[in-house]
Amino acid sequence: MISRIKIFLVALTCLVLTSLKAQNFGGGIYAGMAGSQINGDNLAGYDQYGFHGGFLTYVGWGKRSKAQLEIAFIQKGAREPNSDTSNFYRARLNYIEIPLIYQYRWGEFSFELGPALDILVSAQEETFGVEYASEPPFYTLNLTGIFGINWHFTERMYINLRTNNSIIPIRDVNAPRTASPYIQFGYGQRNMVLSFALVYTFDR
Repeated sequence: MISRIKIFLVALTCLVLTSLKAQNFGGGIYAGMAGSQINGDNLAGYDQYGFHGGFLTYVGWGKRSKAQLEIAFIQKGAREPNSDTSNFYRARLNYIEIPLIYQYRWGEFSFELGPALDILVSAQEETFGVEYASEPPFYTLNLTGIFGINWHFTERMYINLRTNNSIIPIRDVNAPRTASPYIQFGYGQRNMVLSFALVYTFDR
């Protein structure tokens, strides 16, 4: 895991240095909502809702491509409502997230892809409203993969729809071998997130 994070940080440093020298760069701000679940916890559904928002800077490459660096706050986790067959459970994980995104523009739409480094700020688990210490604890760092689609309804504003899924486990818990689509990366619990945001951008 450490080697993957080192590669991410090197790429992040290169983008920052390029942004400082580039003529075609800008910034922006965004805010929205995220629905999440934890793959491997034997629950299903994007039932844990939270805030997702942050700041971005980008470097343009020609008319269609750009590299984008973000720093954001995002709430992830899992939730199971109380019912006749289950007990109320919630895991709320608050992260500072640093995505490094490539975007390709096609008409009114753009497509994006890239990794992100998640830094855990706080973690909370509860059953029937009673909080307890997570055991085993959630890792402080996590690496995720992002894919998204944007609709640019003006030159400066667009709607972002994004999937944001862990590449490596978020803690040392083995998932059932038939439950995880990430078996090629090893077993364990992983965050799976769908998010929506309104983005405003400005040029230098």
